[in-house]
Amino acid sequence: MVKEPRNGSYYQTGKALNISDEDLLAVFATPTFPMWNSTGTKQAVSELDIRELIRSARLKALFRSHQPTDLLGAIAAYPTTALATYSGWRTKALKLANPYDYATEAVLNWSVTFVNNAGISQNGNYRIALACRILFFAMPDMMVFNFSNGLAIEKMRLQARPQAAIPHFNKYMYEGLQLNQVLLKNLVMPKPTVLSEDIWIAANKYDWWQRRVLDLALLLHFGLASATPQAQAKGMQLAARWAAKMATT
Repeated sequence: MVKEPRNGSYYQTGKALNISDEDLLAVFATPTFPMWNSTGTKQAVSELDIRELIRSARLKALFRSHQPTDLLGAIAAYPTTALATYSGWRTKALKLANPYDYATEAVLNWSVTFVNNAGISQNGNYRIALACRILFFAMPDMMVFNFSNGLAIEKMRLQARPQAAIPHFNKYMYEGLQLNQVLLKNLVMPKPTVLSEDIWIAANKYDWWQRRVLDLALLLHFGLASATPQAQAKGMQLAARWAAKMATT
């Protein structure tokens, strides 16, 4: 189903992409992996790479907010927020109840630093979708899911504030991953072409590819994206069981 975007073609049309999922894994995970393990590394997430992700993920609307998005401020805060949570998870020094709770903590702690504002409010000042997108590619071995307002708020009917919705969104997505485990495990993550072997192994071990497929399947199921007929049919099949379970909860 979703070999297309991973290999550099757009799942909606089949046309070639300027940047593929593998490219995004390479640009975000490549600096992150040595960063958590070494205080002396000079590698870092770059503003240029974040802007390319924003363009490819169609997140440009966040720049139209009356609260400016501070990419450089977020990059500076990365080691002490999201990366600190990731390090705690990797070393097992941080103990949280569920696998997806680490992603929730990392996203909440980091997403607030994207907004250049004097005070932090529980009612705003977060960039949840952007933080999720980056961490999904930067930390492929942590249980991060791609948050979107369309899926979380419009279709799952979670709270309108993304920062309040994200814990429940991650829980539901994790349950969907478990529910469709047999089907999803049949989908093999393509071998790397530009991604390092160690990052590919980590991503594959923790079901990064299956999480990516589930995300796309739900977007297709709920009509939030379109695709080639073949991808559309397979996406609907994968999402059907998850949607049926959600209807009973």
